[in-house]
Amino acid sequence: MFWVSDADHPPFGRIEVDPYLCIGCQKCTSKGPDGAFLDGCPWDAIEMIPTDDWEAMHGISLPDAPPPPPILHAESVAEISQG
Repeated sequence: MFWVSDADHPPFGRIEVDPYLCIGCQKCTSKGPDGAFLDGCPWDAIEMIPTDDWEAMHGISLPDAPPPPPILHAESVAEISQG
C-alpha cells in the first residue's frame, strides 16, 4: 500500500495496493470506529510457507482438493428458501 500524489490537486492523492504484497484483509479500504479510516498495511501479518513444510511441522497431510459441496434435495432447498 503506498500513496500516489495527485499533482493537479495537492494535497490529495490515492492509495495504491501492491498486488504482490496484499493479503486481502481490506484494512486499507475499511473504516474504524466512528467512521475513522484505518491506516497501515499489515502485509507482513502472515507468512506463507510451502504446504509440504506446514504438513511436516504439524504432522498431518492436507487433501489435494476440498471436499465436494453437499447435495441439497428439492425439499431442503424449499425449506431454506422459506426460512
